[in-house]
Amino acid sequence: MMSGFVFRQFAAVTAIAVMTVGAIANLASAAPLKDGDKINGLVGRTSPGFQFRNTTRAGAPTQTARGQEHTFTAQRGDVIEVSIDPEDGSTLRPALVLFDPTGRQVAYSENPGFFKYQVVRPGTYRLLVLGRNNSLGRYSLEIDGLSAATAIAPADQVMQNTLKLRVIGCGVPNVARIKIGTEERCTRDIEPGIYTYEETSRSIKLVDARRDLLASRLQLNVLDRCPSPATSVAQITLTDVQDGKDYTYCATPNRYVQAGAYRYNPTTDALTPTTTTQTPTTPTTPVTPTSPTTPPDARRQLLQNEYGLTVLDNCPAARTSFVVVNFPEGNQIYQYCANPNRLVRAGEYTYNNQTGALDVAAKPVNCTVTIGGICLVK
Repeated sequence: MMSGFVFRQFAAVTAIAVMTVGAIANLASAAPLKDGDKINGLVGRTSPGFQFRNTTRAGAPTQTARGQEHTFTAQRGDVIEVSIDPEDGSTLRPALVLFDPTGRQVAYSENPGFFKYQVVRPGTYRLLVLGRNNSLGRYSLEIDGLSAATAIAPADQVMQNTLKLRVIGCGVPNVARIKIGTEERCTRDIEPGIYTYEETSRSIKLVDARRDLLASRLQLNVLDRCPSPATSVAQITLTDVQDGKDYTYCATPNRYVQAGAYRYNPTTDALTPTTTTQTPTTPTTPVTPTSPTTPPDARRQLLQNEYGLTVLDNCPAARTSFVVVNFPEGNQIYQYCANPNRLVRAGEYTYNNQTGALDVAAKPVNCTVTIGGICLVK
């Protein structure tokens, strides 16, 4: 009886020890690797299976092998070096597989002694240690070449890894503004506008601020699109203060706003009936009467369309409170003055033909002759 009790006690201790080893292996697999780390791992019969491709062979099919997963964060330009050695008595024949932050396999190696990879895309990488030909066993792994970890903001992770969008500064015109939680990121990879990121669907949704403005201020049920004909709805046109374009919306009539055509002024909060019904288009660009003999001023249109500036007909004598833009062309400089807006503050700028940006002028341009808002400098 005593020997049976001792055996059961020994079996219980052994089981606890095995469970402890498994827990250590799992924790090692879950903890991100850091530069200079030396860890031990195990590819066992209960290790999960991973799919991979032997990219050293052209046309190799997708395979599955048991193994262990490690992660690490790398920066662009890092040259990582990984070495792996099966422990004494281990029959493991290891293979290393690397996946980039987008989930794409970028490397495969059957050389356990040395593995090298230069990071192109910053972010979190997955490193798999797999047992080739169903081999199992313990191993030791060492990694070098990782630069100091830099915290990546959650919003940047969403832009890079989920939405696959390039982030640019929000201080330039004609950008898409994406609200991610309490942060905002901007890009030109999609159509300009205001978007919100929805975590549940991992997608973005276009936000129409003008539509929300009409719904909240006028207490109207704004329709997704105007019906044809639009005689039974309230058809409301408003001018966007940023781009100067007209946008027309249709809403269900109520006791305060009857069916008909209206123009809404967001500044004064005034809704005024119009005598002529407009064709609902979103957006409709206001028609500017031009003389048939006078060609359109491309520079003036560029400032209005690209930067939302209201260009003056003539530059005033005192210009400190205005936006002054110089267009160098040949041996002349064409100068325009405009009212500042939220994108372009008062000051003097030079238009960069290569980048399309307004660079802060290095020094004032002395104008000798100003005609129609254009300063000619010899």
